[in-house]
Amino acid sequence: MTAPNNHDGEKRRILVAEDVEMNQHLARHMIESWGFEVDIAGNGREALVLVQQNHYDLVLMDIHMPEMDGLEATQQIRLLTDPLKASIPIVALTANALKGDRERFLAAGMNDYLPKPINEPHLHRIITDNLTNLTNMITTDQDQRQHILPSKTDDADKLYNLSLVYGIAGGDESFVKRMLQLFLDTMPLTLQEMQKETTLQNWAQVGKLAHKLKSTIDSMGISTLKDTIRQIEQNGKKGEGTEQLPAQVNLVESILQSCAVQVKKDFSL
Repeated sequence: MTAPNNHDGEKRRILVAEDVEMNQHLARHMIESWGFEVDIAGNGREALVLVQQNHYDLVLMDIHMPEMDGLEATQQIRLLTDPLKASIPIVALTANALKGDRERFLAAGMNDYLPKPINEPHLHRIITDNLTNLTNMITTDQDQRQHILPSKTDDADKLYNLSLVYGIAGGDESFVKRMLQLFLDTMPLTLQEMQKETTLQNWAQVGKLAHKLKSTIDSMGISTLKDTIRQIEQNGKKGEGTEQLPAQVNLVESILQSCAVQVKKDFSL
């Protein structure tokens, strides 16, 4: 695979601003497989600093991040005195693309948006659409991508489905195992924090933690929790239906713990 280069012959460089570690790894793996250099920012403030310090050809900017969200970071980048940095293409990443969001993102200075969980063909299209002269530079062997690792999630009793992870892995089994180990390492900590905030009835924080878990649940293909985690997120943020939240949080914890047991057994982790 030939890496896409800029006019100086250097590799194109992309900044991914994303606070969920699993999403960071998934995005990096896809983008690096196309020959790009990738840097990661864990929040909007880090993204702003990195853009000021480095040259990037594109920024993938998550909307909901701690310290500084993606909209504010984008607005700050557009105010930079360096015209090249101020005009860098910025693509919004969001799991909640509601009616009117596209207009809101564009008004903040973003060029495009990509719904999460990230879909490889969609990401590839976004990159080629937003970087000039790259349409014929980025090459992917789609046939190779389709001949991926055999799925271990066909059994009816499986709580997870790794189709997304397998598709991104492109046959790299070590990458799949790294993603699963990341799930096993980070998920219990987030659950513990969510239970703590539920006990304290800090519903807004519960909603924020649900947003973080939502990406993990989507990436792991845990379909039984897709609606529940979104209800927790929305009700927590709005302070509505809070009487249902403790039971919903318990359900999420129970299913994720059972899922972790299955993953450990299936992959000997």
